[in-house]
Amino acid sequence: MIKLKSLLTEAVCGECFRWAYRKVTKGGPLLRLVHGTVFVPFLGKRINHAWVENKKSVFDWQMNGNGRKNGIAYIKLLTGYDEKQAGNIHARGYDKKSYYKDVKVKVDDVYDKMEAGITMLKNKHLGPWK
Repeated sequence: MIKLKSLLTEAVCGECFRWAYRKVTKGGPLLRLVHGTVFVPFLGKRINHAWVENKKSVFDWQMNGNGRKNGIAYIKLLTGYDEKQAGNIHARGYDKKSYYKDVKVKVDDVYDKMEAGITMLKNKHLGPWK
């Protein structure tokens, strides 16, 4: 029998490092790759995580790279927002200040496109790099 907590852990601890690296290296010059930890309330613990951000917005795999339906479901589960609010976050990105507060972000490192590429080549994997 599959337990809900193990299923959620698998869904949450997925492809964030790969997705964020690709997103920042293919994106514009204002995007930054961020490695850190976030608190996931339904797991009751902090997890290593990677996301992409610009000055005002955050994009992460669970919310933006895992398909619209899954992204909206994850946003609703994480925040308690309704379908419309979650859909807006999925479409436009998560407000950076709100994201940092809502998931209790602890930033380890921030990389621009070139720094991410160099660090990946040095480490020979997509992260985390510390």
